[in-house]
Amino acid sequence: MYTRKLFVFFVLFATGVVSTHINILEWLESKLNKNTSMLKEVLAILRKENTSHLREVAYGKKSYQSSTFVDNGTPYSSNLAVDGNMDTFMHTHSDNYPHWEVDLGKNYQIKRVEIYTRRNCCGERTHDLDISVGPSQNKMALCYHYVGPAKTAAHLIFDCQRTINGRYVNLTIKGKEMFNIAEVKVYAIL
Repeated sequence: MYTRKLFVFFVLFATGVVSTHINILEWLESKLNKNTSMLKEVLAILRKENTSHLREVAYGKKSYQSSTFVDNGTPYSSNLAVDGNMDTFMHTHSDNYPHWEVDLGKNYQIKRVEIYTRRNCCGERTHDLDISVGPSQNKMALCYHYVGPAKTAAHLIFDCQRTINGRYVNLTIKGKEMFNIAEVKVYAIL
């Protein structure tokens, strides 16, 4: 369509019908800008469609953590990060390389991991975090490394660098820290 219009324009220009005062470069640039804008819109739609087939697969699944902090007889265990309640949270002691892990029960094509920090405190403890995914605990691939630190009541979204086949999702802070998270959501491609 633009090829035909361009051809007609050049014929009219060559025959003198179109004034030589028209800046050809400006005209071409306006057409390129319009096409670039349309391409950006198409890419945004395709990206949205690519993530619309994701399903959360960690809710209620079995989980583990490096240690369990207990306060006044209340253990802040790993399952509190996959219970769907933003007011509960998992919490470790101050460990070297504290970690939390969920067993999804079977392999999924993992695309995204979302982390919600506690609403009332300590978001800055989530830093230098490796998010790994794998089909077994000894065969993990890095989904994302988050430098941080996070903020309190943060919703962090991590799209894996590539889709990873995995049953286990592991979050590990590199260093000595107390690790606490309100909720973790793991999204797989259907």
